[in-house]
Amino acid sequence: MQHTASECCNCGTDSKCRRREFSEQAWTVLLLWNEVQASAVDQPICDSCYDELRETLIDRAEELDGALNTAKPAPAQRPATGRSRVRRAG
Repeated sequence: MQHTASECCNCGTDSKCRRREFSEQAWTVLLLWNEVQASAVDQPICDSCYDELRETLIDRAEELDGALNTAKPAPAQRPATGRSRVRRAG
């Protein structure tokens, strides 16, 4: 169920507002980019703020993908032979 409020938690405008579904990663980068007030995260915002935040995420998607890909650890390498080098006790 969408929560409604009369004041936007991001811009403070008196307007019909509702809680928007952004992922935790999206809220995090919006905060890091100073695009949203910390007090507005997971709170009701107006249509205007939602549209701006959504456009920002779309416009900066390539930058976001690059940052997320460099943050992922490389997969572990396995020995080429596939045999264990540990000897079992007799």
